[in-house]
Amino acid sequence: MIVSAGAMFALATALPTTAAPVSDNRSSPPVSPAPDGRSQPPVAAVPAGEGRSSLALSVSVAGAPAKTAFLDCDRGHGGGAALTTSCDMIRRVGGDLSKMAYDIDMICTDEYAPRTVRAIGTWEGRFVWFTKTYDNGCEMTALTGAVFSI
Repeated sequence: MIVSAGAMFALATALPTTAAPVSDNRSSPPVSPAPDGRSQPPVAAVPAGEGRSSLALSVSVAGAPAKTAFLDCDRGHGGGAALTTSCDMIRRVGGDLSKMAYDIDMICTDEYAPRTVRAIGTWEGRFVWFTKTYDNGCEMTALTGAVFSI
């Protein structure tokens, strides 16, 4: 199935602010309630390593229009160092973006310029849905590295 980055972004921005870590339960599709009581969409389970690893990413800065990009980690070459670094970071946490920590010793100012990041797609065939708001770009970079450098 081919899905445009615009369609993935539209779906990502319609979702409530929460993180859904990758599930290792392959016997049934994950369905868990979101904080607002809605259920996350069910996704057919695919054994690890047999599915695609691609995410639609977006970053919005304090109400400005969001910037979007599509990260396809199945490509073995091309895309440059930022793509390789982003895919490697996500691989290290098994697709659970809430576990990313790039440079936790980075010193950031107290500036408040919120950055909301979203990622939706699949990692090794499993559904990934991540949304988080950071206080500023420095905090976002300290925790996500190059992943949301759109």
